[in-house]
Amino acid sequence: MNKARVILIYMLIFMSLSSCSNRKYEQTITRADNLMELSQDSARSALAILDSIRPDLSKMGKSTQMRYQLVYAKGMNKGYVDFTTDSLMKEIVDYYDNHGTCQQQMLAHYLLGCVYRDLGDSPASLSCYNDAVEKVDTTSSDCDYKLLTKVYEQQGALFLSQSMPQNALSAYQKAEKYAWIAKDTLSAVLSYEHLGNIYEYMDNMNKVIEVYENASRRYRQYGYPVQAARALGGAIQALILTKQYAKAKKYMDVFEAESGYFQKDSCYSYINYSHYYYLKGLYCLESHSDSAKYWFTKCQEFAKTNNNKSFSAYAWYLYYIKHQQMDSVAKYSEQAFAYNDSANLDMERDLMQKMQAIYDYNRWKNVAHNEEIKATRANLTMLVSILVSVSVIIIGILTFLVYRKKRKLELQEKEEQENQIRQQIYYTKQELELLRTVNDRKIADVIKEKEQTINKLKEDLKDIRDKYSNSSLSDVDILLKESSIYKRIKYLELHPKETMRENDWIELEETIEQLIPSFIPLLKNRLNVMAYRICLLVKLEISTSSIAILLGLSSSAISKYRKVMLEKLCDRSGKPKDFDEYIRQIE
Repeated sequence: MNKARVILIYMLIFMSLSSCSNRKYEQTITRADNLMELSQDSARSALAILDSIRPDLSKMGKSTQMRYQLVYAKGMNKGYVDFTTDSLMKEIVDYYDNHGTCQQQMLAHYLLGCVYRDLGDSPASLSCYNDAVEKVDTTSSDCDYKLLTKVYEQQGALFLSQSMPQNALSAYQKAEKYAWIAKDTLSAVLSYEHLGNIYEYMDNMNKVIEVYENASRRYRQYGYPVQAARALGGAIQALILTKQYAKAKKYMDVFEAESGYFQKDSCYSYINYSHYYYLKGLYCLESHSDSAKYWFTKCQEFAKTNNNKSFSAYAWYLYYIKHQQMDSVAKYSEQAFAYNDSANLDMERDLMQKMQAIYDYNRWKNVAHNEEIKATRANLTMLVSILVSVSVIIIGILTFLVYRKKRKLELQEKEEQENQIRQQIYYTKQELELLRTVNDRKIADVIKEKEQTINKLKEDLKDIRDKYSNSSLSDVDILLKESSIYKRIKYLELHPKETMRENDWIELEETIEQLIPSFIPLLKNRLNVMAYRICLLVKLEISTSSIAILLGLSSSAISKYRKVMLEKLCDRSGKPKDFDEYIRQIE
């Protein structure tokens, strides 16, 4: 016994220390999680915090380990650290699909999609993003709309890279919608701005201009002047192509002055200066400015890709046509064609990759669709099984209720017949007593007749009882359990602050004595009030503790009462339970 107690104490101490240790790790993980929300640099700092407790990973509980890995993956994604394998993230997804909240499941599937994005598996990435969307519960008050925005942003970027503009348009519109709900104005306007790239891909220049102008206006409204200037830069090409040169010049001035891309000490890098200088040279060429040559030279200087070199050669081709220098026209025409062929080869290779990705995605969708069909069939089979089981249960319940109602009617009929016979016996006995007081020989025959009548009525009463005695259910028990006083007592058991009223005791006596008349000669006439009430409650199968509460006595006092009554009524000693069995068999 002492050894077991010592082991128990050690187990409790171990569990307490383990709980405290897990709590410490959880706090560190939460601190890192909150920190990485601030910026890319903060995400890397958060990863350093998580790295500091990585050696203790084996000491953490399973849930803490999984949360650590989930938050670490989140930090890698925010800190632009490329994923190199999907094995750990798949394990995390599997864990949270079985044990996590909707938010955790969405985050896990989103991060798995980011893993496949880094691994170059577009179909798998898109499938994971779709899974993440399915996990979200937008009706929940704590729905993570910011994360949902990021999921749709990633979907949009993926669709656009795969030359699926309509899908990209829908994804970015949803991203904007949920960003507004999340009150994330910067993400909302950024998602809207991405529509400009899509409309440019669809060659709808008027929509391109409209989107970038609206985006710039919103950026300024919400206090983002740099982003506002950059948004106007996106409209410049569409303005030049639609010959809106005055507005193009205005936007170029704002773009160069406020975007941050053209300051000497700027930490920003505008990735396609060559194309911008090409556009500016076109503007100068169309507006008869002498600066066109300068900007085309800058375009040529920054041209690194075949596509940009093709634009640069084409720019010089236009320039020399304008100035009617035909030798140079021929030279740059040949260069433009050569670079254009190379650029087309690059585009064809890229197109083949996109077509392969689209094929893979469609194949992935077919596989997923087949799996969904299998799952639907399995669910349908399970549903049919459940419906059959429920139907069997309902039929069983209805059968029992019908039987119970029928049985109740039979018992009522029995009770009525017994009462009629008891009344006849009672009145016959009264007449018999009166006749016996008369000293007359003529009355002797009448007395004998009355005695025969009484015996006949007793036989009829016995026949009625035998007729209804085949049920496994006790007649009296059924009626007692359906009585109002029984329900009242069960209510008092649940509300111990309330007590039995005198009217309740009277109703209890009348109910049991009416159903079991033998209670009166066997018990009532031989016991005091307290003892008799104990008998009544025992008959109803009320627990000892509840009887003690109802009578205002201790449980030990109730047990003592029952033992004493067993000796008095049955002339034998025994346990309180023996007395209970005696009382409950009285019919």
